[in-house]
Formats: sequence, C-alpha cells, structure tokens
Amino acid sequence: MAAVAVELRQQLTAVIEALAGQPPRPVRLMRRIGLDKSLASRLVRAIQAETDLQFLHAAPSPTGLRIMLDRAAAEIAPELARAAARAVERFESLLDALPGGRQALDARLGASSAQIRRKREHVARQASFKAVSFLFGHYCDTLSTTLFVVPSAMPGKVDLLEVHRRIGLQRLVPDAAVPLMSLQAVLNAPRQADQPVVTDLAGDADTRRPEDFLLAAASSAPLPAMQVVDEGSMVSFVLQPSPAATDALRLTTAMRVLRVYQVEPAQVFQVVRRYMLHTPCATLVRDVYLASKLWPGAQLHVDFYLPGPTGTPDVLLEPGRPHHRRVHLSCQAELLPVGAPTSELDGVPDQAQVLHEVLSRVGLQDQSFRGWRCAMTYPVPLVEMQLGFRFDG
Repeated sequence: MAAVAVELRQQLTAVIEALAGQPPRPVRLMRRIGLDKSLASRLVRAIQAETDLQFLHAAPSPTGLRIMLDRAAAEIAPELARAAARAVERFESLLDALPGGRQALDARLGASSAQIRRKREHVARQASFKAVSFLFGHYCDTLSTTLFVVPSAMPGKVDLLEVHRRIGLQRLVPDAAVPLMSLQAVLNAPRQADQPVVTDLAGDADTRRPEDFLLAAASSAPLPAMQVVDEGSMVSFVLQPSPAATDALRLTTAMRVLRVYQVEPAQVFQVVRRYMLHTPCATLVRDVYLASKLWPGAQLHVDFYLPGPTGTPDVLLEPGRPHHRRVHLSCQAELLPVGAPTSELDGVPDQAQVLHEVLSRVGLQDQSFRGWRCAMTYPVPLVEMQLGFRFDG
C-alpha cells in the first residue's frame, strides 16, 4: 500500500505541476483541460497532503484520475502520461484486492492516521444520522446530559444528579412514539435504607408520573402527552404518538440516584454511568461534574460498546484493555473550569440558569465542582456509552 501511494503521488504531482504550475492551482486545471471545480480541487489537495498515506486517502478514484489523464493527454509528455497511467492501474488493483474497496482502504489508513480516522468517522456518523432519523421517525438537534457526582446524605455513599435536555426534538412521522428516559424498575422490589434508589428532585422514590421528572419551565408549553411503559426491569417514559408538527419540542428532565456508589472505591476504575442513545441527534453533549473534594485525582474515561443480548451483564471497559464489544468512536473529555457549573450550550441560552435552578432545588447551589465535557457530532444511536473514573493517575 505504501509503495502504491509513493508511486501514484510522484506521478500525479508531476502531471499536475506540468499542467498547473508551482504551486498548482485548481483554476489552472479547470481552464487548461476543462476539469470541473470539485475534481480539480481534490487533485490539488491530494498532492499537497503532508504524508503519502494522507495523499492516498485524499486522492480521487481511479475513474476520476483517468478523466484527468485523458483530458491532459495532449498537454503533457507521452512518457509522463504512460507512467501516470501505470500508477493509476496499480492503485485500482490495490482497491480491487481489498474486500470493500475504497471503504476498506480508508479503514486501514485510519488505523495508522488519527486525522484520517476522524474525517472518515465523521462522514460515517453523519450518514448514520440521516439513515436512523428516517427509520426511527424522529430526531433531535441537540441532546445534552449534565451528570453531577456528589457525596450522599448517607455517610460513605455517593449520589448522582442528572439533567437531560432535548433541544429541537422533531417527529418525522405522526405515529412515532419517542422514548425519553428509562429507569431501573426498583419500585417493584422492597427497598433497604442503604440501597440505591431513583427519585425525582424532591426525593420521591415512589413516583411514576412523568411530569414529576419534567422541568416545565425549561420545556415547551404545553407539555406533550406522555405515558409510562413497564418493560420488565425497566420503566420508560415515552412521548405518545401525535401528528407531526412544524414546531420542534424542547424537553428538560431531571432525576436523582441516591446511595449508588461508595465514597471509597474498591477498585482503581469506577463506572459512574452508562447511556444508550435512543434519539438520533446532530449534537450530543455530556457534561460530568465531580464534587471538588470527592475522589481527588480521579480522571474521566469515555468508552463505547455494542449492547449484548437481553439479559447480558453490563460490560466493564477498562482503559487500555481490549474488549470484543468495544466500538472505536472518537470522543475526547475536555476539562471544564473548576467551581460552580457555568456550562454554555450553543443555541441554548438558558443552560447555565437551568443547571443553577436544579442544583438549588436539591441544596447544592454552593457546591464546587471539577468538570469534563464530552461532545460529539452525529453520535451513533443504540451504542452504549460508558463514563468512568480512574483513580491511580
């Protein structure tokens, strides 16, 4: 593959410089041999790539290269034209030898170049967003989650506080029932005082009313009709089917999970939350805030994995350890300022105000935090996202 890249780059560079000078300009190719703007620009970008592998990724298809050579035949030396044609044939043979052709080549190039992988991954995620939005019948412009990890009122325990926002939620078909939130159905089992429990912001562990988890002031008015769906070990809040509307919805929900972890972790790695994305969205933002004096030195790690069959135990993806269900998606955890949460969200001017009001309702308005932001464009739905802290530095 490397030899093909070197040869093809050398020959194409010679051809394009003969046609478009040094440095080459797309407009010169357009004027001299009549190439369209897209192909001319791609050819020039390719030969200007930093590495041979980046060149191979950027190079047009063999068909596009032959179009250029055919139109250049009368403008370049015959020996140069023949040498370039042979290089294009070897490039085509390389693609033919790979199952999956150009897509397989880009995947291999991405394994050795983070820049190539990020670019191809973005294209793949964007295509996935368009496809699943059509298949699911709904999508969201922005979906955000803010997770607060704080000491519990019960000594030695840790609580979670979550705020979920769906901005620009749009139905594409009228019969689409849209899942908003799923909770473990611990309400069906006897509870012990030291066991984890899901509650609304007021601390009510027995409520099943969706409106108790919705923040009306931070949502569209009137609130859409919802229903509670029992699904064995889970309880889901679902928007009922309704006619497709031109106005997109804005929905904000919040909940608490009390006594869920230990203040003194037993392991060097602690998973704090797993999310499965049910709503296709253009932008996903997950902010994680850790109370300043809790778990000093902890570092956030983000991983993704494929869900298993029903009843399969949760997967633990430890940093640096391979796993057969790991999905290699790019998502960096960006540090946020220390102190009170002031996270801004593009297109959502009331984000900081909503977070402050939620913290005030549970008595955490004066708490200082360390924070991380995990942001993605076109995240892949139905893939588990694992957020965990490592404590050994």
